[in-house]
Amino acid sequence: MKIWIDLDHTPHVPMFRPIIEEMHRRDIETLVTARDFAQTVALLKMWNISHVAIGHHGGSSKVGKILNLVQRSSQLMASAWNQKIDLAVSHGSRSQIVAARMLGIPCVAMDDYEYSEAWIENNLATWILMPKYIPDERLQGLGFRMRKLRRYPGYKEELYLPQFKPDATFLSSIGVPEGKTLVTIRPSAMYANYHDPLSEQILLKVIEKALETPGAWPLIVSRIEKDKNFIRERFGDRVNFLEKAVDGLQLIWNSDVFISGGGTMNREAGLLGVPVYSIFTGRKPYLDEYLAEQGRLTFIDSIEKVALIEIKARDRKSEFSCQNPGLTKEVVDILCSLKR
Repeated sequence: MKIWIDLDHTPHVPMFRPIIEEMHRRDIETLVTARDFAQTVALLKMWNISHVAIGHHGGSSKVGKILNLVQRSSQLMASAWNQKIDLAVSHGSRSQIVAARMLGIPCVAMDDYEYSEAWIENNLATWILMPKYIPDERLQGLGFRMRKLRRYPGYKEELYLPQFKPDATFLSSIGVPEGKTLVTIRPSAMYANYHDPLSEQILLKVIEKALETPGAWPLIVSRIEKDKNFIRERFGDRVNFLEKAVDGLQLIWNSDVFISGGGTMNREAGLLGVPVYSIFTGRKPYLDEYLAEQGRLTFIDSIEKVALIEIKARDRKSEFSCQNPGLTKEVVDILCSLKR
């Protein structure tokens, strides 16, 4: 059996890393393609995952995204041609879904954000694989084709959390001064279809609060040059930027407070037990709402709510234990059941 995995964004690398390892343990051959965007390729190189880098991000305009979809889909088709692939899998890679459909390859589109543009998944993917926690009623109301839906019992972040082991030397490796309260801040995706400019105003207020808090050391994890320049224009060299690819889980675990406009890292923080605040102002993912109901995540969706953020040092345990250690095997079982 041969499975083609396409990774088009940074969070997909740690997510698929244990899946790839489990597939190799089962003697399943893999073809890994990756979009050269954000830290995707850098992480693949860091973890020595064999891959083929194909394509770039299409920018923020709809025209650019459509042209990029056509171009990268064509590039992926050329790479997968005559590879005798049994199944294509990604976490919402529209380019792979289109390419797989054109090549006649059964395709699984994993997804955990119900408000993403699902037209391509609904119409071109063979199956859609989502966490069981998202209610059928919400998906039906959003037009998901339920006959294509398959479920897995957990968060996608729990696929790789069992591998996590805290590194006590991490803070010094990224230059955080001893005794400082690390406030890690990740801006919202300014290039995304779902971006809301209010997030930028909240982001500025959050950074101001961190800079005004005695002992706090704000670290900005920028996605692209656009958000980095936006922050520098306001704060100059008063803030610190993460300048290299690092293990995101180590960064979150070693943070005293984690503030982000992105769903994946917020859920990682919530599942790791790190105080996390979401500055995402778009339509809230059900999974984030679920964590908020459990008291594991706080929404900061207005400038006034920035006052709710509590910046203080936290006690870190020397070990971490994931509550759902068998999820990777269950997901690979599901994928194997969906082959030709």
